[in-house]
Amino acid sequence: MIRVTQLRKHLSAVLVAVVLLLGSIGLFAFQPAAIAAPLTPEAAAYEIDQANSPDEAHARVEQKAQNYKKELRDDSAYTKQAARNATANTKNALERAADNVRDKLNLDEPVPQSTKDFLNDIKP
Repeated sequence: MIRVTQLRKHLSAVLVAVVLLLGSIGLFAFQPAAIAAPLTPEAAAYEIDQANSPDEAHARVEQKAQNYKKELRDDSAYTKQAARNATANTKNALERAADNVRDKLNLDEPVPQSTKDFLNDIKP
């Protein structure tokens, strides 16, 4: 009776080990390789290309460099436009604030005669 129980435990352990081993092999065997693209043209120049010929490798690197340059131009244009918008918005806000101060202090109206008389009195 003891032998059957021990045999069952050993067979269960072997079966669990085989299932885990096959599962882990299957998990890694069917995954696509993760390949990160270089972020800069300089990194692309150092990249080992899997091309069939040097000309093909050169063409791929040239194409990647052109794509990076286009992306940089697009980003630069976006940044310039954002700066223009920010400048215009700031200018409009400052103009509104100046108009508000001018209106609150009545700076567009002429100086009253009493104020002119007062200023003349305090001058030495």
